[in-house]
Amino acid sequence: MRTTLKSLVLAAALVCGSASAHNTDGTCGVEGAQMVVVGSFRFTSRDLMAYAEQSQAGGGVCTPKSCGIVDDHWSVATKRAFDYCEQIVPGSVAQVTSPTSYNDPQLHHTAYSFGPGTPDLQGVCLICRLPSPSAPIKLPARSP
Repeated sequence: MRTTLKSLVLAAALVCGSASAHNTDGTCGVEGAQMVVVGSFRFTSRDLMAYAEQSQAGGGVCTPKSCGIVDDHWSVATKRAFDYCEQIVPGSVAQVTSPTSYNDPQLHHTAYSFGPGTPDLQGVCLICRLPSPSAPIKLPARSP
């Protein structure tokens, strides 16, 4: 169940929504909920290239046929960040803060890349902390 939920969340993040195109900002749509930082990450281009090679060898990275998305540097970096956050705190999501090309609302798939001389992928892992339910209100007893 957890794997299925994780896959659905990742697929929704990848397909639906950086800034307005992909929802990777970790926002929580519940009123009163707070996003709490539970970790951080910094992946070098070398880290991301190794992850891409490992994932492709094991068939772990989404392809257009398997997930309906482009298997480009942005997608590989996103999967790496989400996988890392899930490993350190199950249920957490990644929010990439740098480089700015990763979060370009229109061109992130073409503007972002990793390789020699490119900036590290940096960000935080977030978890949605829901507001605690309020205690039930006791109504006064009715008199007969």
